[in-house]
Parts: sequence; C-alpha cells; structure tokens
Amino acid sequence: MKAPVGVLLKTNRLIMPLGTKVNRFNNIFIRYNTTQNKSHFKRWSELELPERQQFIKEFVKNYKKQFPKSRTNLSLKMLSLDMDKFEDSPAVFGIFYNDIYKELAKEAGQSAIVQSIAAREENRFTHHTFKKLLIRKPTNIP
Repeated sequence: MKAPVGVLLKTNRLIMPLGTKVNRFNNIFIRYNTTQNKSHFKRWSELELPERQQFIKEFVKNYKKQFPKSRTNLSLKMLSLDMDKFEDSPAVFGIFYNDIYKELAKEAGQSAIVQSIAAREENRFTHHTFKKLLIRKPTNIP
C-alpha cells in the first residue's frame, strides 16, 4: 500500500548529520553533503596515469621492504608488470592508495596517543613509509 506523496513530505522535524545543508523548494526538502576535501594529497581518482604508475612502483618496493617474507610480494610484482606496455594501472592498487589516504585523514583528527595506539593495530598501511607514497596536490605559490 502506497502512502500519498503529501503525507510523506509533511514532517515536523528533520534530523540530519552535521555538515549537511538543506534547501526547501515547494515544500520538498533536498539535502546534500557539504564536506570539502581539505587534504594536501590527491585521491586515486584525481591521479593521472603516470602518477598512478609511479605510486604502484614505489608501493611494491616499499611493501617488499616492510614485509620481506610475505607471499603477497610476488602477487604485487606480477600485478605491476607491463603497466607501461599496456598503458594501464591495476585497480587493486587504487584500493590500497585509498586505504592509505583514509588512514592519513583519520590520523589528522586524532591526538598523538590515539595515533600510537592505532599504529599497533593490524592494518599493514599504518607504517609511516606508506603515507609518504601519496601524491601531493600542486600548490599555487607564485
């Protein structure tokens, strides 16, 4: 059974998370998020192909250095082969990049004590050398 549209739109209060703007147009509420990306680093979707390939090569080297006996090293190496030949970048590295990006963003709002506790967790990308692999946004300094 469907309710009439007028019944669905009439509410006495609207509960929304912080950082959300609401516009009212003809008694219809439209909400959208206003979160802005204030990071100094690019997201994976903002990277050009050469930047992606650079990240992948450095990531594979760093992973091997951090976890030398891991069997994952061979898989990462095989995935990264022939990137230049096929002019491509494997999407799985985008997942790794975004995980590192999110980890850095999460740390930006935490105290040093919370960061040291978080560093002991099982996430392999909490090591500071992975954060150095992120690609910086260009600065507009003349």
